Amino acid sequence: MRIPILTTPAMNAVDTEDIAALARQYGPMVFRAAWRILGSRAAAEDVQQQLFLRLIESPPAAVQSWPAWLTASATRLAIDALRRQNRWRLLAKFFPGESDESPAEDAERAEAAQFMRRALARINPRDASCFVMRHFHGLAPSVIGAALGMSENHVSVAAHRARKALEQMQKEQS
Repeated sequence: MRIPILTTPAMNAVDTEDIAALARQYGPMVFRAAWRILGSRAAAEDVQQQLFLRLIESPPAAVQSWPAWLTASATRLAIDALRRQNRWRLLAKFFPGESDESPAEDAERAEAAQFMRRALARINPRDASCFVMRHFHGLAPSVIGAALGMSENHVSVAAHRARKALEQMQKEQS
């Protein structure tokens, strides 16, 4: 199995077999990145599919680390999906039969996870991406920086800002 490192700007002749190899190797990682943010298997699968379709349609000019690039992209797509979901959730109360709540076996964990998802959707997208990639996925700031085009220091500052914003939201909720 050949995993490509795309380094040329002329990417019109991307081999779909290379993309398929990436999907096989890194698909589960992309799914986990999306699932941690969305908390839904179906939504995470949608993000996973959307990411690899976008990769086929418009491949990046250069990738130094596929795991970092794919995780960063999955995180951004999941946060975008969460924002779209939250927009519709605000309108759901106006439609009969729509409910914002679902049964949960562990109410405390579900409540904490829901808080985190909503809070992440409210903060700066770049800060949220840095926070998720650093604290949920355990990626090093250098890897995150390479994926997002940021310096290590900027990644650390962005993750710190996100953490502080999340802590403030948690205090306000209590």
